[in-house]
Amino acid sequence: MRRWAWEWRKLFCLPALWVFWGLSLLCNGLLILSVSGPDRDFLNGTSRDAALLGQRVDSVFLEQLDALPSTQNRTLLLYSARGMENIFQDYDTGRLREFYQDVVGASPTASAWMGRKYSLLADRTAHLAQTGAAMDLYAGPLTQKSHSFLFGTLLRAILAQAALASMLGALHLLGYEELHGTQGFVCACRAGRRLYRTKVLAALAASPLFFALIALPSLGLYFALFDYSGIWGASVSSQFNFLTDLMLTRPFLTWADFTVAEYLAAFLALGAALTAAFALLAALCGLLVRSPYLAAMVLALLCLGGLGLTAALGEAKCWVGYLLFCFQPAIVWLYCQGWFTELGLNGVLPFQETAAVAADLLLLGLGVRWALGKFTRKDVSS
Repeated sequence: MRRWAWEWRKLFCLPALWVFWGLSLLCNGLLILSVSGPDRDFLNGTSRDAALLGQRVDSVFLEQLDALPSTQNRTLLLYSARGMENIFQDYDTGRLREFYQDVVGASPTASAWMGRKYSLLADRTAHLAQTGAAMDLYAGPLTQKSHSFLFGTLLRAILAQAALASMLGALHLLGYEELHGTQGFVCACRAGRRLYRTKVLAALAASPLFFALIALPSLGLYFALFDYSGIWGASVSSQFNFLTDLMLTRPFLTWADFTVAEYLAAFLALGAALTAAFALLAALCGLLVRSPYLAAMVLALLCLGGLGLTAALGEAKCWVGYLLFCFQPAIVWLYCQGWFTELGLNGVLPFQETAAVAADLLLLGLGVRWALGKFTRKDVSS
């Protein structure tokens, strides 16, 4: 434990870390404050009335809403609620299946994967129709805008910042001795090269802390400015919520039933795990590449190059390769707005983002273990 404490001290006493943390919070604060005043006023002004946002729309609700004193917000909500219907009742996932099978038609294997996924999605659509999830008002006409901002803009930025902090933290710990010219001495001491195992574990354990340090203040500010008190129990599959992929719009079809609160909790849990995967990727580079600066360049090449290669595979219509590359951490981060949904062209499995993060943690963990074994035989004297 003493070695852990010393490694964490090296990490958390690093001034650059806290400068990065402050800049991240400033960036997130500016993002939150950029949301227009009318949108904020609509959400806050309406959700204070318990009879409005987050409720299941039925004839009783409409009568109650109709009886309330008329305001601009309530008039807009009443107009929106009267036009609601159970869209999942007659929703045909066959249209999605045909569309994506046509996109990946150059690859019979990829086409079969897409067909299987949307066949499974048909059962989920039938379940959503039975539960009436589409009739939840959520945030009414502001639903898609607020949902995409929270999960597609703000939390994507938070994930990127936490991943960067985790990766740089891992590289800092693994390159600390090299930068200070003490690697030969440390490797010859009693702890020896076993210290690098402690460094990896310390960096891995720190990654969810980085995520929490950025996410909690940022989300605290967001929910202080936007009142979600009446929304937490609403289904995220409300008919006001939708996704667009390749200019095709579809409802927010999730593989499990999620309220807004449950969806946020699941998102944060998976986000912490994804941050740990990025830390392991950085640790792998730091162990295999002696110079921490060169390791950082290799890491950047893996992350950015992976994104570019995935796009190139799509352009070349190598769809099997494209779909397999969608399991890499950078792609999982990029499409975080659609987590726990069918992901369109970027997924072939139910809960693919969860499976991808689990696979990344396993494979990178095995890679780090191999790299640690390789490091024990590495000549660090020169």
